[in-house]
This record gives sequence, structure tokens and C-alpha cells, in this order.
Amino acid sequence: MKKFILLFLLTPLFIQAETELKRVLQIYRSDSEVDSKLDKNQSVYTFRFNLDNSPEQPRYVSYSIDGINGKAPLEDRKITIQSKPGKHVFQFYYSSHYYEVYSDSLEIKPRYHDTYQVQLSRAEQMQMVEKPIIYLYPEKATDVSVQLDIHGEDVFLYPAYDDGWKFTAQPNGDLQFGDDHYNYLFWEAKMRNVLSQQQLSSGFFVEGENAVSFLEEKLSVIGLNSKEQADFITYWGPRLGKNELNFVHFEFNEACEKYADIEVSPKPDHINRINMIWGAVSERHLVNTQALKSFNREGFDVLEWGGQESHIDQRIIEQLN
Repeated sequence: MKKFILLFLLTPLFIQAETELKRVLQIYRSDSEVDSKLDKNQSVYTFRFNLDNSPEQPRYVSYSIDGINGKAPLEDRKITIQSKPGKHVFQFYYSSHYYEVYSDSLEIKPRYHDTYQVQLSRAEQMQMVEKPIIYLYPEKATDVSVQLDIHGEDVFLYPAYDDGWKFTAQPNGDLQFGDDHYNYLFWEAKMRNVLSQQQLSSGFFVEGENAVSFLEEKLSVIGLNSKEQADFITYWGPRLGKNELNFVHFEFNEACEKYADIEVSPKPDHINRINMIWGAVSERHLVNTQALKSFNREGFDVLEWGGQESHIDQRIIEQLN
């Protein structure tokens, strides 16, 4: 009787320990059953991932089994892999937002269908949103106040920012802070990786040797003037030019609000914002050519441009094809 009572008392502890262990393990088996449709030389693994069903999530999971690479469609957060009976080692890659997962040797019996749960851990990456600069063009000399709410870390602003920038802006873009004159306002900050599957599904592949002509063409379409283009290209052109091949995606206006909110007083007629996300890639893959906006620059106009060099994993682009 004492043994029975002790076992009864310990059972909840065993259940709790098993639950905690599953939280720690990245891969654990949740089901195993005989599949009569399989012959003695066949076995099937199903791997279920702790993901949501967002339409922006990748549609495939890249994997390797015993060092042989493959790609499987993701259906209801699961992939299925057929193998021979025995022991197999797996590796899974989903996207740059998650760490890769490696398994130990997973043994499976002939004619069995085993189901495993795969726990993906988010890989938060800090990347610098570089040189967002802000130009202001009022229709006449105007006393202006600009405030930024920057959603990042290690923030740097110039000129000196004291609860905002206060200055006199001229129609030619000159910004007068007392006796000092500036061409633009500057800020930058480190932020979490914001690259999404949607961004990678449209854009441009740009050879390094063609970076300058590419930027000249696209910035003209968007509506930057010659001075703004010169500032943009002299900063980003050499960076893109160092790579044999780049992937480039532009963000506009509302999409830039995740980096910072801008408040300008008096209210401009237009606040036009552009951010270029780019990174080196090893080869071209099929993506949609991005449709570019053309800014309205009439009236009191504010323009901000910036950029972000991102590590673009080739496997993410492959999943989009």
C-alpha cells in the first residue's frame, strides 16, 4: 500500500518533468504507429513545427537527412519525409528568423510512421538602419519643428537633438540652426531584423558593376532630385559595388514607420519616405519585379531616405520559387 501511495504521489511529478523536458528538447517523438501501406523497406517521418499559419510564412522547409539536402512543402505546419528503416540524422532550416535545428540519431522501425515535434527558436538579429537623412523644402522660409520616435537602440542624431530639432527651413533645402547651416537632418539606430518573406518576394537583382546606373534609374523614377540622388548614390553605390550580385527591395512611406515615426510642424503637404533593404546573394532566383512609387513633391515637401544592409539567406529566396 505504501508503495502504491508513493507511486500515486510521484506520478504528477513525472508528468511535470516530462512536460519540462519537452520544452527543452528541440525535437521529440509524439507518436509512432504501424502503417499497413508501407512495405518492409519503407518508413515515414512526419515533423510538426511550432509555427503559426500566417500567409507570409515560408511555404517550404529546407532539410537534410544523413547529409543529403532536400526541400519539403509545409502543410498545416507539417512536412513528411519517407526513408528506409534505421537511424537517421536530420537538420532543419525554416527562415533567417529562426535558428537551424539539428537532431540526434532518430531510429525508426520498418513500416512505421513516426511523428516528431520540432521546436524552432527565434533568432533575433540586430541590424543598423543606416543614414536616414531628412530634407525639408517649404514654399517659403519657415520655422520648423521635427520630432522623431525611433524604434531602435544605440541611436545617433545630428545636429544636436534636444527634445526635437527646431530650425528655419528655406525653399532651397537649407536648414538654419542659429548661425549654423545644414543640408539635412541625420539619424541612425540598431533594430531587430525586419526582413519579411513579402519583401523578398519582390525586388531587383543588381550586379555590383551596374549599381550606380541602377540607382540613378530607380531614384529618378521615385522622384529624388539630383542632389538627393548624389547623396544616396555616393553612400550606397560603393557598398553595392563591392558585391558581384545584390538583391534590393525598396520600402515606402507607411512601411518605414516601423523604423521611426516623424512629426513635423507646421504639417507638410507631403512626407515622402524611402528605405532600401539590400544584401549580397550568390545567384539569381525568380522574384517579382517591384513596382516603384513616384513621389508627389509639390508644396511643403519632406523627404527621408535610408537603408539597411541585411544578410539574405539564399534558401529563403529559393523557398519563394
